[in-house]
Amino acid sequence: MAKISSIAFRVHNMDAMVAFYSEAFHMEFREVDTYGIRSQFGDVGGITLKFVPIRESDDFKSFPIHQPGFVVTDVETVIELARKHGGSQEGQTVRAEGKTQAAVRDPDGNTIELYSA
Repeated sequence: MAKISSIAFRVHNMDAMVAFYSEAFHMEFREVDTYGIRSQFGDVGGITLKFVPIRESDDFKSFPIHQPGFVVTDVETVIELARKHGGSQEGQTVRAEGKTQAAVRDPDGNTIELYSA
């Protein structure tokens, strides 16, 4: 049976991305040399999240957008942390049957789905 071991993001705003994901999802990152590129690796639920810097600013214009989903303790707190680090909320927060869901943009513009625990 297959299982995901890692997900790599091409990152433009490394400091803001590491700060946001560290605060919002309680991830601890470590610097890793990935074939001469200084990347940041963190762990979320047993999956390695790899932030690999984009080498040229022109690369940022057409890089792929990612859309992970996270189950979190407090959706509203993550929305505020996204704003604090240069992200934004996408659409409205939905509350139904005791659950909350929302979407935010991280500092690089990736959409993140948020679901209450």
